[in-house]
Amino acid sequence: MGDFVKGLQTGARPPAIEQGIRLHRAIDAYTDQHPSVTACRLALPNDLRRVSGIVTDIAFDHFLAKTFTHYHPQSLQRFDQLAFERLLKPEYFGFFPEQALLTCQRMRNFKSLLRTQDEDFIDRSLIHIGRRLRGGEQFFNSETLPRITSALPFIEASFPEFFACLQGFVDNWITNHDLTTRAVTTDAKLKG
Repeated sequence: MGDFVKGLQTGARPPAIEQGIRLHRAIDAYTDQHPSVTACRLALPNDLRRVSGIVTDIAFDHFLAKTFTHYHPQSLQRFDQLAFERLLKPEYFGFFPEQALLTCQRMRNFKSLLRTQDEDFIDRSLIHIGRRLRGGEQFFNSETLPRITSALPFIEASFPEFFACLQGFVDNWITNHDLTTRAVTTDAKLKG
């Protein structure tokens, strides 16, 4: 939901949902400035730097899915099932922006989390994104995908160190943020 909700969180949703949105934003901000992510972006060809963050994000999703049980006690299949059962409870529908709810339902129906581990996930995702982005097909096409693929071993080798740092960041963030007193401050810092 964090990608679909804009602006400050002002209490219109339950505190736990708003905290989740803030955490999502904090993770995005942390990821964007992390040295490993910067190195991964620089590993891509110069003419693809504009979309290097998208490529790195998609690749990291794939590498996490492939090694999911290294980081979580449940299988990816069980996690997928429980996550969507929880997210798509009818009593939560009113808190979702319409597009977020439709996207979440589509992800469940197409088993999107499970398909993230498929070998063709990165290419398939980038082609799909290329169709949606204005001018995106110039970045994600049959000519550029092999050039992106050549950078994937470096990105994959960078993932474990980055993800360990991210886990530490998330643990620290959760420890230091409660549901009420720091909410507006956190949004303001992330926005500015």
